[in-house]
Amino acid sequence: MDKQELRHIYAEKSIRETIRQLKAGDKLPGERTISKELGISYMTTRKAIENLVAKGLLYKIPKKGAYVAGHKEAKTKNLAYFLDSSIKDGLSSPYYSMIFDAVEKEAAKNGYSLMYISNAGGSDFLEIAKKIDGVIISCFPRIEPLIQELKARVAVVCIDNSSADKSIPSVTLDNFNSVANSIDYLCTLGHERIGFITGLDDSDIGRDRLAGYLGALKNHHIAEDRDLVFRGDYTFATGRRGADYFLSLASPPTAIMCANDTMAISAMKEISTRGLKVPDDMSIIGFDDIVLASQITPALTTVSVPVEEMAKRSIDLLRSQINDNDLKYQHTSLPCQLVLRETSAEINNSSPTARKIKA
Repeated sequence: MDKQELRHIYAEKSIRETIRQLKAGDKLPGERTISKELGISYMTTRKAIENLVAKGLLYKIPKKGAYVAGHKEAKTKNLAYFLDSSIKDGLSSPYYSMIFDAVEKEAAKNGYSLMYISNAGGSDFLEIAKKIDGVIISCFPRIEPLIQELKARVAVVCIDNSSADKSIPSVTLDNFNSVANSIDYLCTLGHERIGFITGLDDSDIGRDRLAGYLGALKNHHIAEDRDLVFRGDYTFATGRRGADYFLSLASPPTAIMCANDTMAISAMKEISTRGLKVPDDMSIIGFDDIVLASQITPALTTVSVPVEEMAKRSIDLLRSQINDNDLKYQHTSLPCQLVLRETSAEINNSSPTARKIKA
C-alpha cells in the first residue's frame, strides 16, 4: 500500500468520524477546510468524499457541498418497496406481487417491516421517507429524479434496472443471456421461425431481452426478420394481440418467446381460440415463472427469476448502508433458469397441425 493510498484511507476514516457527529441532512465542512484540518491535499479529500458518496454515506448538491445521507439517523426498523405508479396493474401485477412478497419475507427475517409506496395520486411519498430506514426501488429511467430525492433521505437499492447514478447499489437480472438461452433451446428443437413479443423498450430489461433474442438468432445463422418481432407492454391484452398478429402472417412462426409470462399465457389463450394447440401447433416460452405458469394446462415453459435471491441481496445492501458497513458488492446481475414444462416441443413440419398453422 503506497503513501497516497494510505492518505485516502486516513481521510475517509476521519470524515466518517465527522459524519457520526452530525445529523441526517447536515452539511459537511468544505473540502478545503477538511484538507487544512487533516493536513492533507485538497484532491485527497475530494477523493475520500467521492468514495463516501459512492457508499451512500454522503450525498452532494452541486455548488453547495456534501451532506450527511438521510439514513444515518434512521432507526425506524421500517423499509419500503417503491413501484412507479405508471406501471400497469401496479402491485397486483403477478411479477411485482411476487417480488414484494419475497422482499417482505426477507425483511421480516432481519427484523424489519415493509411498506409499499408509489407516487400515485400525487401523495407526498417523500414524507413517508421520514418513517423508513431504506427503500428498494424497481428502477426505470423515467423516475431518476425521484431516485435522487429518495437517495438524499434514506438508503436506496435499485432492482430490475440499475440507476444512471452508479453510486446507488443495484440487483438486476441477466436478461440478455436468459432470453438467448431460451431461443437456443427452441433452435435445438428445430424451430427457425421464432416470434418474439417484446417488453417495453424504455429500460434495460426490455432492450436486453430483445437483444438476447436477436443475438441468439444470429448465433444460429438465422436471418433477422422484424416481421417476427411484435412490440408488447407486458400486459395480458398485448399477448393476445401479438399471437393474433403472428397467426395472420403468410408464414407464421412455429414458436413464440414472450418477454413475460402474462403475455405468454394470453398468447396461449388466443392460439387455443383459433382451434390450434400448444405445443403441437405452436411452442411458447414465457419469462418470470409466476405462480400461474405451473398451474395452467399445458404448464408453461418459462424463465424462472430468482426472486428470493433478489430479495436477499437487496436487503443485505440496504442493511449495509443503514449500518454504515462497507458494501460487499455494489452491483450484481443474477442468472435465471429456463424451466422446461409442457409448452415447447420439437417442430414436426409434416404433421397435420403444422400444416394447419401454415394455412
